[in-house]
Amino acid sequence: MNASSLALPDYRQQRPEVAARFQRIKERPVVLRIEDLAKHFGSGPAARTVFDGVSLDIHRREFISIIGASGCGKSTLIRIVAGLEEASAGRILLDGKPVSGPGPDRGMVFQGYTLFPWRTVKENVMFGLEMGGMDRSTADAEARQWLEMVGLGKFAESYPHELSGGMKQRVAIARALANNPRILIMDEPFGALDALTRCKMQGYLLQIWRKVDVTILFITHDLDEACFLSDRIIVMGANPGRIIEVIENPVPRPRSVEQFLTPEFLALKQRLDDIIHAPGAAEAEEKLPVVKLTEAGDEVE
Repeated sequence: MNASSLALPDYRQQRPEVAARFQRIKERPVVLRIEDLAKHFGSGPAARTVFDGVSLDIHRREFISIIGASGCGKSTLIRIVAGLEEASAGRILLDGKPVSGPGPDRGMVFQGYTLFPWRTVKENVMFGLEMGGMDRSTADAEARQWLEMVGLGKFAESYPHELSGGMKQRVAIARALANNPRILIMDEPFGALDALTRCKMQGYLLQIWRKVDVTILFITHDLDEACFLSDRIIVMGANPGRIIEVIENPVPRPRSVEQFLTPEFLALKQRLDDIIHAPGAAEAEEKLPVVKLTEAGDEVE
């Protein structure tokens, strides 16, 4: 039996406590404002529009996930938010000020761990603090506090190669948060982890988020992950990229793995699946030429 065979509620239906929480979120200040953002590559007949007309307001301490088919511009969008690329049109405002280039007010966590292998775990977390002008003894104390926050205090003097994948990613999160960013930008941060570790990391991230005054912008291809973590889910379509729908997550907080089988969770996941895999939503599968390279016999059917 799957979700499509069940009598599920409307994914827009919210319990009173969920509706009340969203009302409180909407009363918070807007931390990040994206206005009519567009990104084009090339010019003339060869020009390609990655996305166009993207607008979104994100409130303080929201957890926003962006999902969509490959090629819809998710990663390009957050790279522009991070200041790593320039938009072709539109603008991004952080606390009312235009974003121009990278800055400590935006932390970034990639799918790869991006840790310095020659530095200890503590020194990796200290790096951004020292680059920002903090003296070494203060940076040392700050780094230890963040490592305790992510549950890695006893590994402060270890090197990255001595850690598991999940532990490395927790170090990367601690390093990003150590600069006290307004926005934590995460691009498929758990995509390289095995299923069990990924599930644990999702739980760790929610625990950390509850303790830190930070807004999270999270890219994922995993529908369960988006349903489990997010306040709102931004669904993007491709060719060109655009926002198809903004969904308020009906699953109550605090979240637990037991909620994966609740009607609200299944209804939300079904809606996301229907949008992303709707007929015509993806390009037709590219047909590869069949080239016989051996005398092995007939083609496999």
